[in-house]
Amino acid sequence: LVEVADPFLPPGYPRASADALAASLAAGNVESASAEPLSDGAELLRGAAVVRAAGDGPVVGVVVASIVLSGDLTAHARRINGAFGTYNQLRVLTRPVTGVYLSFFLMTTLMILIAATWLGTYVAKRITRPVLQLAEGARQIGTGDLDHRIEPESSDEFGGMVEAFNAMAADLSTSQRKLIQSRGDLEHKTRETERRRRYIETILERIATGVISIDSAGRLTTVNAAAVRLLSLDATVIGEPAALIFERPDLAPLDAMLREARRGAFGRAAREVALARGGRECHLAVAATTLPGERGLDGVVMVFDDVTPLFRAQRVATWRDVARRLAHEIKNPLTPIQLCAERLRRNFSTAAPETRELVNECTSTIVGEVEALKGLVDEFSHFARLPSPRAVPTDINFLLADTLGLYAGLFHGITIETTYDPGLPVVRLDPDQIRRVVVNLVDNAAAALGGDRGLTSEPGGIIGVATYHDVTNHVARVTVSDNGPGIAEVDRDKLFLPYFSTKGRGSGLGLAIVRRIVVEHGGSIEVTENRPRGTRFSIELPCGASALDDTPVVAPAEGERA
Repeated sequence: LVEVADPFLPPGYPRASADALAASLAAGNVESASAEPLSDGAELLRGAAVVRAAGDGPVVGVVVASIVLSGDLTAHARRINGAFGTYNQLRVLTRPVTGVYLSFFLMTTLMILIAATWLGTYVAKRITRPVLQLAEGARQIGTGDLDHRIEPESSDEFGGMVEAFNAMAADLSTSQRKLIQSRGDLEHKTRETERRRRYIETILERIATGVISIDSAGRLTTVNAAAVRLLSLDATVIGEPAALIFERPDLAPLDAMLREARRGAFGRAAREVALARGGRECHLAVAATTLPGERGLDGVVMVFDDVTPLFRAQRVATWRDVARRLAHEIKNPLTPIQLCAERLRRNFSTAAPETRELVNECTSTIVGEVEALKGLVDEFSHFARLPSPRAVPTDINFLLADTLGLYAGLFHGITIETTYDPGLPVVRLDPDQIRRVVVNLVDNAAAALGGDRGLTSEPGGIIGVATYHDVTNHVARVTVSDNGPGIAEVDRDKLFLPYFSTKGRGSGLGLAIVRRIVVEHGGSIEVTENRPRGTRFSIELPCGASALDDTPVVAPAEGERA
């Protein structure tokens, strides 16, 4: 036994363990190392090896080597030994653990296969079931069951298809109900149309208005009893060409109207036609209406009304109205005569006594006779007619200045202000009638300001007369305005009606005649509010191109005051 010891071994270290290790190794044990703790926490390590004679000969000795490990190394060695021991223990569990993991993987694979199979079956059912339901629903719809519906089982694309199918079925059901209702309505309307046709035929045969219808081929299709009576036709003319029926000389105007209607040139307003019947004149109001078709004109309907009694009544009323206008027109020239007489009286007020007496006597006679004539024409039976305008090229500015000259110094407290457009062209008009219009409007303006011819009104009254050339609309505009109390808006539309007057006196024909004169000149007149107060009358007269060829009379300067 040979012991090789570390020279740094503590003194008195135990040797018994070395002897025991050597004896054990010599006895044939394989354990060739040992560890023995020391008192200071260190550890004594011993390793032994046998010494043989030669090769595999007998053991002739044992060599034991000892070394001391410090505390730190001892701790590391212990941990290493512990880990090595644990490793040796786990090596024993390698096979069981491997078997467990293999079993887990097998079970997981089996579960995945089962889940995949179930999911495939579920998805297949989810796909095929809605398709089968849609196919069955289509068969039900095809058999006429439009109320069949499919319950949606999901909100995906198949659910959208099911909802679309249900919406289609609902639309088909609604359309079918509407179709049934429409068929019922059509049958009802057919019956109603037939009833109304019989009703209209009955009315056409009973009414006093004549009705004739001509088809697109120009043949008579409808002739009621009144038309037969009014036109002296035979009831058997239905189906005959209208041109052949209307070729009679007395029905020639109707033939011309029919041709105009077929060309589309006949207006909507009825026309009056005079026919000779039994030695008397029959007046008919005829209206022709075209019947448009899908391929153009489908026919013409002509309506005849016997307006002979109405024509007679209108003629009587027209004569009365014309007579009233004539009385007013007679009164208009009396106004300048009276104005001139009164002006002569004022101008000769400072003359010699004999001259003044003669002038006063003459003017008094003139004024008295004028007043008597005015009273006479007021009571005059109106049996004359207002003459048609005799239009001549006229300078409106010069005409207005000449007319307003009659009012010079006549009104006290009223100023007549004029504003003339120097670029106003010559207009074709009747000077006498337009003069009457201006005199009437100025007299009305003076009366609104509280003044009358020869009378005094409150100071500050202004009557404005102005002209303007509207180049865009080719009209000459004449305005007469005042700063009086004005006219209520509710009365403005009635001013031009006969017998309407806001002055409480007079016949109410003045403005009606004014409007008639303006209209007969192709113009228009309107009344509006004058700002800031008062009334404004605006007259528009067309500017004829032919009148521009004449040399106009020089108009007075703009802004002249009368």
